[in-house]
Amino acid sequence: MLDTLSMARGGSMVRGMNRLELFASRDRIKPYISNELMARIREPIRFKANNTVTYGYDSDTLIDIAEAVIKADNSGTLQKQQAAIAHQCRVITSSLTRLGLIALIDEATGYQTKRESDELQQILSAYLLPEHRPWMQTIPQEFTREIYRVYGWKRTTDNRGPRYAGKLIRQLIYERLPKPVLPALDEMNPTNSKYQRKHRHHQFLTEQQGLDHFRTLVITVMTLLRVSKNKDEFKRHLRSYFDGQTEFDFG
Repeated sequence: MLDTLSMARGGSMVRGMNRLELFASRDRIKPYISNELMARIREPIRFKANNTVTYGYDSDTLIDIAEAVIKADNSGTLQKQQAAIAHQCRVITSSLTRLGLIALIDEATGYQTKRESDELQQILSAYLLPEHRPWMQTIPQEFTREIYRVYGWKRTTDNRGPRYAGKLIRQLIYERLPKPVLPALDEMNPTNSKYQRKHRHHQFLTEQQGLDHFRTLVITVMTLLRVSKNKDEFKRHLRSYFDGQTEFDFG
């Protein structure tokens, strides 16, 4: 939670308070924290991740805290050194709906397998259209140029890139969506005998949730491409950014 909100882990503490509770109790932010939200902050959820017992908060608490910080920032009460926290809170509230954030937290904690089937269906309904939409430019040309640069590929006269580029996009983007989404896309948009698909997977993503999440991932990966000199450095950046949680199987 602290990393998500870009909050420092050092600094003074108050006995009996966790760091998030201490942050929320400060005069600059406290007026925007309801009693009900403060009660949730004081009682973090105990769960197990990677066989280690730890404490955290549900997605609603994260978003409610982010919205409170934004209100405080809009009123001009935050300190300059808290600008990064306010910025991160805006990223959280603008890039994903609550349902999308729930899906991301489930994936990170391994809790997704425990979700009821109707909740997973909610995720699919939020991300997927029943029918494909007309094609539109979804992946910026700069993204493609950066992949070619980092991997040292050359453009051909017919402007067709290596088939391997499609595998990269699948693993870097589509596999980062909530886990039920890609299998559903593969079923809705299957390959033919030549391993080709009739449509692009992104044509089945909803505008508000599916494409928003897709574009956020594209921007993230494109940023890592920009700061990479070659594919080995790119892979190091990827593993560092995703905390080694994902094994990337590409050349």
